[in-house]
Amino acid sequence: MNILANMFSKIGPKALRPSTPLPVREGVAVSILLTLVLFASCKDDKPTLPDAKGTPSELLVVIPSSLVDSDIADTLQTITDCDAPGLGSAERIFRTMTIGERGYEKVYKLMHSQLRVELDPSQGKTALGVARDVNARPQLQLVVRASKLADLRQFLSRNRERIQYLILDFQLERYADMLRGKHSKKVTTEMRRLGYDVSMPVDMQSAKRGKDFLWASSNRGGDKDINFVFYTLPWSGEDLSDLDYYVRKRDSVMRANIPGPQEGQWMQTSRTPEGEPVLWPMLRRDEDGDWLEVRGLWDMHGGFMGGPFVAQVRVDSVARKVVCAEGFVFSPNSAKRDLLRSVEAGLRTLRKL
Repeated sequence: MNILANMFSKIGPKALRPSTPLPVREGVAVSILLTLVLFASCKDDKPTLPDAKGTPSELLVVIPSSLVDSDIADTLQTITDCDAPGLGSAERIFRTMTIGERGYEKVYKLMHSQLRVELDPSQGKTALGVARDVNARPQLQLVVRASKLADLRQFLSRNRERIQYLILDFQLERYADMLRGKHSKKVTTEMRRLGYDVSMPVDMQSAKRGKDFLWASSNRGGDKDINFVFYTLPWSGEDLSDLDYYVRKRDSVMRANIPGPQEGQWMQTSRTPEGEPVLWPMLRRDEDGDWLEVRGLWDMHGGFMGGPFVAQVRVDSVARKVVCAEGFVFSPNSAKRDLLRSVEAGLRTLRKL
């Protein structure tokens, strides 16, 4: 069994029973082929496509004009207009714009993320098609096609989380590619001294390096502050399936390296009034194996600062290390979704040299 699968298989959100298995997200291509019908393909043979349009979290929803005022629009809203997870505040998962199909070709076909629904009486089983780079690059088009409205509504409801994940995964990969082209040279230089490479937003120009540790920040001093933390821990095959173990290790690193503005203050994982850590863990699976994704909230011990964070935890069995990379945000007066995603996209560029 994969190392992380063995260590983390029993971790679950504290709202669940301790024995509840950790939710698993597999690689996009594998999961689609296993569970959904794929009827569209990539368009890699179009090297001259224009650049895709839209802000990082923007999503275009295209529905038949005859259904604009139907309840299918309400069903779609449960997918596109729900709250983003793990932010600690109510922010929509996407910035969504919904249009009828008649206005698509003239104005909107270059949008980078698109969800289309179609009714086709000749369609057999309701299917989800996935296409890339059809009219622009990079671009994702998800097309849900059904023979009748009831089937369309049912499919969207049952596959709500899958569709959200496919869109969000694409948007983060698009952002990561942008960061690979333009990123903070300072963070890259500091990380290479630790034996790793990463591409973080260019406005991260403040860095603090310690033993097997790096903290980089935009250091804006009051709002819209984005941060990246990297550290490694010795690994001797310990059982990490206890979520409290992860929190203790994380909090010990943050206490030692990220102090607050006053003496006696340090960063820590937020807890509920009952003392449970506020975390949303999930086991992720990609071509490099299994790794742990943790979304959660942080606060300043002895202070009033706080916000959301997202972390990636992997085991380097060759080096006998647990490798932890994290992004966190301090933005008390502004939206946090896009700020956190800018760092989360950077986490996807992390690699060992």
